[in-house]
Amino acid sequence: MVGAGSGTVLAGADPNDGSGDHDTALHAYGTRDGRSSWQLRAPAGQEYGFPKIADGRVYVVRQPFLTEGDTGRRIHADLLVLDADTGRLLHTLRLPSMTAPDDYDYFVKLDIVDVADGAVSIGWRDGEGDLLIATD
Repeated sequence: MVGAGSGTVLAGADPNDGSGDHDTALHAYGTRDGRSSWQLRAPAGQEYGFPKIADGRVYVVRQPFLTEGDTGRRIHADLLVLDADTGRLLHTLRLPSMTAPDDYDYFVKLDIVDVADGAVSIGWRDGEGDLLIATD
């Protein structure tokens, strides 16, 4: 997972940290010096989708790990809004439950599709299934 903007670059968990292919942490680095600015770990059993940075904020979905058994099931996730410079949590929104796509793929996750004009689009990484628009 990667996102960039507002002088910050985001990366997912280090594949050597024992978390496998799950993005269990957000790591932020400054674009000027490449130094680590902050990190945010997901609670046990959860991971992050692809984030987006807009207007000095990071938008990311925190969700449970999905398995083949979750195909077609309704899942619950949260939209997190963080300060891009500090990683401080600014807002959390519990998303309505969404149905996991029927075609199971190990990498199926909810990602931020776009952020524009006060609206955040959230959808499945494979582009199939539900699309959610959250507005402030």
